[in-house]
Amino acid sequence: RTARISAVGDILCQMDMIDDAKIDDGYDFSHMFTGVSKFVKDSDFAIGTLETNFVDGKYSGVGKYNSPIEFLKAVKDSGIGLVSLAHNHVLDYGTQGLETTISKIKEQNIEITGIKENLERTNEQDENTLDEEKQENPDFTGNIKEINGIKVAFLGYTYGLSNENEVTDEEKKSANIYSEELAQKDIEYAKQNSNYIIAIMHWGDVNSSEISEYQRNITAFLVENGVDMILGSHPSVVEPMEIIQTEEGKNVLVAYSLGNYISTLKYANADVELILNIQIAKSSDSDKAILQKVDYTPIYVLDNGTKAENRFELTDMKKLAQDYANGDTSRISRKTYDSIISKLEKLAAVYCSEPLS
Repeated sequence: RTARISAVGDILCQMDMIDDAKIDDGYDFSHMFTGVSKFVKDSDFAIGTLETNFVDGKYSGVGKYNSPIEFLKAVKDSGIGLVSLAHNHVLDYGTQGLETTISKIKEQNIEITGIKENLERTNEQDENTLDEEKQENPDFTGNIKEINGIKVAFLGYTYGLSNENEVTDEEKKSANIYSEELAQKDIEYAKQNSNYIIAIMHWGDVNSSEISEYQRNITAFLVENGVDMILGSHPSVVEPMEIIQTEEGKNVLVAYSLGNYISTLKYANADVELILNIQIAKSSDSDKAILQKVDYTPIYVLDNGTKAENRFELTDMKKLAQDYANGDTSRISRKTYDSIISKLEKLAAVYCSEPLS
């Protein structure tokens, strides 16, 4: 049995995106994802980190993040089936804001990981609505999803909170802040109840393509304790990827940062993102799945300018460059083309050009 999983980085919604999506009777973000949704939907299941909130009141795309519900619908329509809420903005609006956000995400039939059990149950929910693994082990903060007969455990953790000085110690307990104790408990449960374990880590230094010692230390602990794959985000730019082989001969893929699925941040390389395509396999005589193949699709946040009807679009980075080279100068300038080529060359220097297997 095989399962193909697509992974993206942080999913952000900033004010210029909100302005771009404004229509007469609300918002429409669909044009931002049209160019890349085919890559996400080509998989059996797609995951990412949803780094915004959905609460009543003023929308915000800086400092505190709060987005229109139409953004969430567009993310779902683009193919994302599960999101991690383990990120540094998860308590921008306190625990009440987190509960409201969870409720809105569940209304869109998007699954969640990286949260505590007590926040999975709102006033309108009862014990019967809890995920099955939550009923069996209410301390488990992950989500186990069966994909083509393979049970995959998705765990999510954040390095901390951007507003930790503004929230109480009790409120902090609602966020899935990484600790070895918390991760070890989740991993042990996942080992007994799944065939493959993926840790989604919100970590690293913003606007840095270098792997930090902090990331290395966490990686060593997670690999030693049995995680099969680590997918990172938070730096807002792409960081290297490697395969670590354990003493038992298992290959553990570590993608230290996939960048952002979408954002309009102005860092030099924040407009380059990766859709990581992973294939895992399990034989009928084994209770463990293995990494079979991984490849990636580089995507680019194209800014068509403030006067454009649809300003921001996620695009196939290689195709955008190829179309220009073939004479289609309608979408990008020579300056943008040269920048894209330079960034593609940097990606090729860090990542294998052929699928890893």
